[in-house]
Formats: sequence, C-alpha cells, structure tokens
Amino acid sequence: MTESTGSRVGRRAEQRALRRRQRRRIVVAGATAFALLLAAVVYLVVQNGGKAGGGKHAATRTQRTLLFQIKSVEGSAVSSALLADDPKSKTGAVVLIQPQVLATVPGVGSGDFGSALKLGGVTGSRNALSDLMGVTIDGSWVVDGATFARLVDALGGVSVTVDVPVTKNRAVFLQPGQQRLTGSNALLFATYLAAGEQEQVRLTRLQAVLDAILNQLPKDTASLVGSLGPGSTTSVKAAVIGSILRGLEADDSKENLQYQSLPVTKVDIDEQQRFRLDPAANKALVDNLLAQSIPPGVRKTGNRVLVLNGVGTPGLGDKVRARIVPAGFVFVGSRNAPRFGYTSTLVLIPNATDAALKVGHDVAKAMGLPKAPVQTTDAIGTIADVVVIVGSDFKPT
Repeated sequence: MTESTGSRVGRRAEQRALRRRQRRRIVVAGATAFALLLAAVVYLVVQNGGKAGGGKHAATRTQRTLLFQIKSVEGSAVSSALLADDPKSKTGAVVLIQPQVLATVPGVGSGDFGSALKLGGVTGSRNALSDLMGVTIDGSWVVDGATFARLVDALGGVSVTVDVPVTKNRAVFLQPGQQRLTGSNALLFATYLAAGEQEQVRLTRLQAVLDAILNQLPKDTASLVGSLGPGSTTSVKAAVIGSILRGLEADDSKENLQYQSLPVTKVDIDEQQRFRLDPAANKALVDNLLAQSIPPGVRKTGNRVLVLNGVGTPGLGDKVRARIVPAGFVFVGSRNAPRFGYTSTLVLIPNATDAALKVGHDVAKAMGLPKAPVQTTDAIGTIADVVVIVGSDFKPT
C-alpha cells in the first residue's frame, strides 16, 4: 500500500520531534529555572551598563506577540499561551498561562484569568494579560474545543509522550507512552489534570501538544487558520497568525524557541487553588523573552492610573484604558465610583507638586479632556498615582 502524503509528513514530524527532545530538555519554569533566568538577566544588565529592559519598545520593534486560547463550552479559557516570534533575531518564546492566576479585566473587575475571556471577551482577556505582565500583545486567537480538535486532525494528529493514564468519566482514554493523538485526544491531553496534580503539570502537557503542532504545520498555515470556521475567533488576519506560527516552527527547528510558564505564587481563596503573579520573576521573564514588547511608560514611576466609573456605563474602564495606555500610563484597574451621576470627569492626584500636576493634566489630555479639573486628595492610597472619576463628558469612541 502506498504511504499517503499526510502519513509521510506526520512521520517526518515525529522523527524531527524525537531528535529535538533528545537534544534539549523542554523547560517549564520552576524555582530553579527562574533562579537561572534571573541570574542571566543580571548578567545582561551588567554587560549592558544596567540597561536591560528599558521600559519601552525597541526603536524598530520586530517581535510579534499573539495570545492563543482554548475556550470551554462555558466561555472561559481552559488553556492559554502567549506566543512571541522575532523574525529578525530568529528567536521565539511561548509563555504558558495558568487559568487560575488573578488578573484584572478592564471595565469588568478582578478574578481568575481563565474567566477573563468569558467576562471581557477576546479584547478583555488580551488586555488583562497585557496589564498583568506589562507587555504589548498584538493580537488574539481563540478556538473552542471542537475547533482545536479539528485543527489537530487537519495536521494528521500529533505525536506526544503521554505521562499518565488519561481518564474521563472514569473511562481510560489514553495509556502512558509515546503515541500519535487524534484531535479529540490531543484536546483531552492538553487540558488534563489528574486528581492531586499541580497546575504546572497540565501546562507541561499543553506545551507538549503545542510543540507537536508547531513541528508539522503545512506550508500554507494561513489557509489552515482561515479554514477553521466560526469556532475560531481572531483579532488579526489569518496571514499574520500563520506567519507567527511558521516563525515559531523555524525558531524551534534551530533550537531558538523557549517555553516558560508565567511565574506565580500560590494563594488560597475560598478553598480553591489560585495564584498571584510573582512580580520580580515576571520582570526577569519579560526582560529575557519579551523585552521588545515592553510598552512605553510601563517601567516608569508615578504614572499608575485607577479608573472609577462615575456614570454607570458598562465597560467604561476599558474605554479609558484604550486612551491612556498608548500615552504611556499604566492602567491598574477600574471599578464603580461610590455614586453615579458625575457630569464632569475628575482627575485626582496625591499632592500639588509640579510633577503630580503635570501627570494629572497629561492623563486628562490623553482621555481627550484637556480641561478636566485636576484636584488633590489624601485618599488615593498606594495602588495608584492618579485616580480618574469618569463623568458623562468623556465620550468613548
């Protein structure tokens, strides 16, 4: 019997993946990995005169970032990964995101990141991660489970090493060992967490499936992305996604692709597992893998803005964020003001120094309200440097 083209491509992909696994250890960040990462960043800072992670985009930014998410039937994200490719330096990175990490969805509120997709949509989820990590995310690609399975099937399945028996409703679907998974089984494995396991283990499985997908992409990846139907939601053109994926494939083939998980610390809330971002380790990760995507102003001091909705219009915080972040301010969150009915927007600062007044007026200008009153208050607290109470004079577009 003649071997099909798909079988030959799949077999070659398996061979390449096996050789690569033999050559390198797949890294999912833990305490040891981040200690090494932090040491590397310190070395780079010394070598570059203390200028690593300059807090703004490179003069000519070439890195492209994409948030990839698998959506559950309830609408939350069960798996998320930030993809980054730099075609100029031929390097890539995949940051795996825990769905239980606490984040703020602009215009909605705080909660676990997995729910951000359901509460704030594709844009809200992307902006929540952007604010959490302090990086620019250029676009989003969200697929539901059936579409993810269809994507894998279109590639002829993926070859991975299953580490434990994978069960569903007490039935064993996968036994341990190296094997080629269909789309439905790849979805099950990528999102699987056995009883008593830590979330890090599930991220490792997601990494294995993503790595297998990258290493058997078709030449016309854009057409594949564009053919997935309504279960695939993108904020950028399929050609852009295809280019990023093919770039990551090339990075991986040259062993220039790094996988890391978002650095977090565990917290217990209502007896459920939750995480908070580890700020120092996140800064090290961003400086090492995503330095080109650090937005202007994100590393400054005195420019953090808290937005209070004084009108009651849903999603108003996200509209303000869209104005102030490109102007170099850091959006730290939004919530409702103690009351509604504000007709004029108020900009509150902690003192009347020239520096504080300038920041306040610059925030108002960025919002499109250069004449909004700037007032001092001693009730700002430590979370922000500026508090904006949005009135009905703010006209979101």
